Amino acid sequence: MKIKSFFERVVSIIVTKEIFEDKKSLKALYKYFLIGILIRFIFMPFFFQRDLLSTYQRAAETIATGNFMYDFQQLLTNIIHTSYLFILKSIVPAVNEIFPVLLEKDTLTSWMAFNSTYNVFTVLTLFKVLYLIFDLACMFLILRLTFDNDSRKKLEVFKFWVFNPVVIFVLYIFARHDIIAIFVTLIALLLAKNDRKYWSLFVLAIGIALRFFPIMILPVLVFYLARTKKDYITLSLIGVSGLVGIELLSYFCFSKSLIITLLGTEHFDFLLSPKLDLVTGSHSSIFIFIAVYTIIVLSFLHIENKSFDILLNYGAIIFLAYIGICYFHPQYMLWAIPFLVILFVRRKSLLYYNWFQFGLLMIMLIYWGDLVTKFTLAPIDHKYFVYSTGIIPFINRFYDSSKFVNIFRSIFTGVCIWMIYLIHQDNKDLINSGISRNLK
Repeated sequence: MKIKSFFERVVSIIVTKEIFEDKKSLKALYKYFLIGILIRFIFMPFFFQRDLLSTYQRAAETIATGNFMYDFQQLLTNIIHTSYLFILKSIVPAVNEIFPVLLEKDTLTSWMAFNSTYNVFTVLTLFKVLYLIFDLACMFLILRLTFDNDSRKKLEVFKFWVFNPVVIFVLYIFARHDIIAIFVTLIALLLAKNDRKYWSLFVLAIGIALRFFPIMILPVLVFYLARTKKDYITLSLIGVSGLVGIELLSYFCFSKSLIITLLGTEHFDFLLSPKLDLVTGSHSSIFIFIAVYTIIVLSFLHIENKSFDILLNYGAIIFLAYIGICYFHPQYMLWAIPFLVILFVRRKSLLYYNWFQFGLLMIMLIYWGDLVTKFTLAPIDHKYFVYSTGIIPFINRFYDSSKFVNIFRSIFTGVCIWMIYLIHQDNKDLINSGISRNLK
């Protein structure tokens, strides 16, 4: 009885009050959770994209040298992976055995050796457990963001996250670490919902230090929380404090500017690459995403009754605009999902479009070639998947592969724009319902 009582107490803390007190919803949550965990464990041992190995190689190098400043561009992320790898290395023999492979400098040699090791499935699973932990935290955090006092709708949000194909693909097939910064961003949003404005921006600043993407929602979060002119300044400064802190640390430790380095990377070029040249061969150009982003932020600023649900909708709009307009890596699509799973409850059509997006993404993987297609299957049989013919040569037999992919990329962009329109319609409904409540 004591064990049962303890279990129920833990569950009551993890899930929301609405679901815990509704036995039918709680039973359904258990079912979704267990099926979702099963799906995740099916994919965890067998697939990964090369970046996962690079991430843990940086962590291994940090452990071997004792230099926590080894990767100044992803300092906090590297510290998290280093700490986790140190724990695994200390208690799991399989990880300790593979450690020399992680220290191998040659990219191809280390990748081949990793895939051919006897314990590759065990090690891959353990590497992804870190992302599973943050995934679990996110799925229960999202429950608390909206639909208060409605267990059915909260349960739907939970279901849409647990079974979302983008979540499963990015974390357990592609195996990327964006979920860590997304978890921090969700905490910041939850604090904003509870009007803890300074703590919200401070936590978001940590998220920005982990990964640059949360800075995209910084302006709308400031506009939502600010009540006075002083708030606009103070909250903005707190919001960029994490980036400034990492900048100062990198300058004093490496004599390098993190911000200047980031501005010079291809990832920042993704934002600027879609552009409209006003005069051929001149310096007069309009960066399309920057212009669209400005319109999005200003449109939020001019909403008089800014509800928290509208703030979340704008998060979805911003990230959909980014992946719809700019060149992006597959894992970046994950940033839109925490906002979309909430919208799916009110606008079910968005759920179907998101599945359509995922299908298009699977075709768009051809952009990145063998690295993100057949090579993700290498742990199963590395010799076969390394030397077998890739999908690009196969397509080129019938049609130009670049045109083929860009056709589907254009459809993907059209879907993103249409989803933004539907979210705009949802915003109008939320504003009108808010006005109706105020009149009553």
